[in-house]
Amino acid sequence: MLSSVLLRGVGRGNAASLIKSVRLSPLKAYSTIVANTQRQALTKPVVLAKQVAPLAMRQISVSAPRMASDTSNHTGLWTVERLVSVGLLAVIPAAFAAPSQVLDALLAISVVIHTHWGVEAMVVDYLRPSVVGNVLPKVAHIALIIISVATLGGLFYFIKNDIGLANGIKRFWAIKGKDSENKA
Repeated sequence: MLSSVLLRGVGRGNAASLIKSVRLSPLKAYSTIVANTQRQALTKPVVLAKQVAPLAMRQISVSAPRMASDTSNHTGLWTVERLVSVGLLAVIPAAFAAPSQVLDALLAISVVIHTHWGVEAMVVDYLRPSVVGNVLPKVAHIALIIISVATLGGLFYFIKNDIGLANGIKRFWAIKGKDSENKA
């Protein structure tokens, strides 16, 4: 398979066309693809790149099926993720400089969504269905959603019914251990 991939890419001369020519169907099992490729390699003679290219033009998806869609555009989500990350640079100091329920809520939402997206990226990257099966990635993603919603709900409860997020963190930082009191 590797030799046919390299031969296909040689005729075109660039990496992008090489990657596009190797796209395999996400619905095909890896063993079937390997078996078909080995069978083709054994039964067909080696030919020039222009003749090999049409043989096995299939599509491959290396990420979650919903992310592999050719029609989806992830530029908007990428932009929102970056805006939230940059917004945290302003929200964190503002929440500590002038604590209020509004800034605490904005801080809670920003931190939870930022963390959710980061952990979701890890789940999608490391729990691929081709590696761990189809069930574990779905369970992990549902668990992530439940944990993110519960965290946000708990932070909102703390903001509404207690001293607030920024003031709570300030009080936590102000706690001195028994060892530091004995040394002073």
